[in-house]
Amino acid sequence: EKVSVQKLGDMPVYFTAYQQYQNLRPQKISKDFDVTSYFLQDGSQAAFLKAASPTILRVEVEARADAEYVMVEVPIPAGCSYERKPQSFWGVETHREYFKNKTSIFCAKLKQGKYVFDIELMPRYNGKYILNPAKAEMMYFPVFYGREAIKTIGIK
Repeated sequence: EKVSVQKLGDMPVYFTAYQQYQNLRPQKISKDFDVTSYFLQDGSQAAFLKAASPTILRVEVEARADAEYVMVEVPIPAGCSYERKPQSFWGVETHREYFKNKTSIFCAKLKQGKYVFDIELMPRYNGKYILNPAKAEMMYFPVFYGREAIKTIGIK
């Protein structure tokens, strides 16, 4: 809908407007970062997951240029839980936050190049699940980002 604002008087007014919406079919975007995610089980890439068998959710991020203060958000499928929650104290990672629905990985600096992040999962419940897109964005300039497309994963 159209928004109109009118100001009367001499004092300044600070006004902010924004819009949010749900993107039901997010497509892959590879502008500033190229993000790819896939599952590894028993040492190879898996099209479906075996329940009760440890799995790695691997996210590959390619930074197209040097970037500072980058956050990589990796959604976790509903049928999985964390196998382990390690913190990396070397390399490009500054900190990781493990939430029940996603993992956030913080990097103070990413030089132009390719980086790999692994998340250890345990598939628990049989079914077909939606994996929301993983994304990488600059925390203070979120218009510089890249994301994966929405996917589905089966657990048997």
